[in-house]
Amino acid sequence: MIIFKNLILKISSLRFAILLIIFIAISSGIGTFIPQGNNKKSYIDIFDKEPIFGFLNGENILKLQLDHIYTSFWFLFALILLCISLAACSFRRQLPSLKAALKWIEYKSEKKFSNLQLTSSHQINEDEDHISKFDLLLKKRGWKTYKSKSHICARRGLIGKVGPLVVHIGLIVLLIGSAYGSFTSQSKEQYLLPGESLDLINESTNSKANVRLVDFSIERESDGIPKQFISKLDFYSEDLKLKEIKTAKVNHPIRFKGLTIYQADWAISNVVLEIDNILYQLQLKEIPEIGNQVWGVLVELGSNTKKNFLLTIDNENGPLKISNIENFTENILYINEDPLVINSSKLSLKKIIPSSGLIIKNDPSVPFIYFSFILIIFGTLISLIPTNQLWILVNKESAKISIGGLSNKNLVGFKKEFLKLSEEIKNI
Repeated sequence: MIIFKNLILKISSLRFAILLIIFIAISSGIGTFIPQGNNKKSYIDIFDKEPIFGFLNGENILKLQLDHIYTSFWFLFALILLCISLAACSFRRQLPSLKAALKWIEYKSEKKFSNLQLTSSHQINEDEDHISKFDLLLKKRGWKTYKSKSHICARRGLIGKVGPLVVHIGLIVLLIGSAYGSFTSQSKEQYLLPGESLDLINESTNSKANVRLVDFSIERESDGIPKQFISKLDFYSEDLKLKEIKTAKVNHPIRFKGLTIYQADWAISNVVLEIDNILYQLQLKEIPEIGNQVWGVLVELGSNTKKNFLLTIDNENGPLKISNIENFTENILYINEDPLVINSSKLSLKKIIPSSGLIIKNDPSVPFIYFSFILIIFGTLISLIPTNQLWILVNKESAKISIGGLSNKNLVGFKKEFLKLSEEIKNI
């Protein structure tokens, strides 16, 4: 029993909670540095050549579960420990503190007033009923009071004591929600061409909706660097009796029936070429060996002797580069401009078709996360409210009134109010 009690004391300590938070923060940082969720072979290929810190090679990364940190047993164990620490702290400190604050502390002798932060005393007329008058004055000023024949206890801002407990509950909900989301969230990346659509199915409600890409555009800076990607999506559902158009942008996702649709990427998927008076729609693939965001396709050109040419493009506005893979000569072809003759084939570029890269994410933990943020923000705000306490003691034998006050926050502000209130009580 003693060992268990000592264990709870250590777990509920502030130092232990801070160490856990630092550990979780460092682990999360590592998770942003090491790619998560890739196949095991890729870690061997990448990190065996260049181990992190000289010893974290691919095999060690897999053993330590650094390839899936947020669902690893040790990371989840750290989250559980932090939840237990916060809960234990709440039960050991916050709840007793709140219970103690709810009890009225009575000061029945003048000696106790010397221990208070603020004190004052005045002479009074011993024949009047001062307690009732003081009680009425305090209630008008918004104080909660408890009175007896010779003294009054008053307090205000007790809700500030609830703040830390609410913050702890919010943090616990956040940790549980995050762990729940790590196991239940689903994410899918989909590239859509204008006019293409996909079906969205909500398994919990068994409802079905269709989303179609109406238009995709790219806003660029004056130097040509992409500034914003914009997808206009048409949502249609017979089950939900819904038809509306929504716009997804980078950092401006679409929320739809429990799903979140992010504008994540883009690509040039197809080009329409006219080759020797015949229209072809060619599908392109990304070629990282040439450069970042370069797409291309290998085609044969020539009416008699065919040769391979590499068509590449890096911009939705063109131009299309046509490279001879034998001697590396290059030609440039623009949209709707005069055709080029390459190896006796006549080429003209008719259309460039970009596609929108969307990430569709279903995360059931989102309501828990939002609710936890509300609790944390609300708890933090009410924690800022000072709890003020006031005591008034009437000594009829000496015809003297003693006034004392305490405040856990903003003592300077409370002192001004205390002096003003003391003056009002003196003049009653």
